[in-house]
Amino acid sequence: MNCIFCNKNSDNSRSIEHIIPQSLGNTKNVLDKGIVCDSCNNYFSTKIEKDVLDLPYFRSLRNRNNILTKKKKIPNEIGFLET
Repeated sequence: MNCIFCNKNSDNSRSIEHIIPQSLGNTKNVLDKGIVCDSCNNYFSTKIEKDVLDLPYFRSLRNRNNILTKKKKIPNEIGFLET
């Protein structure tokens, strides 16, 4: 099987791709192992999802909904102060 993103062989891939990030609470909507190679899955996780999930909106959303990080912690909510 080839990765849907880079088209390289992904037969030995161990990770599953979450269609909606696991960090937003998704545990069910996933692609099977091998659909996305480990390299692409890692890239999307560290280079794209991490930056988005660190935005104040998503940190607040995850805090309000008690969505744990992969380290089993609830993200601190970042607030805004008007001056």
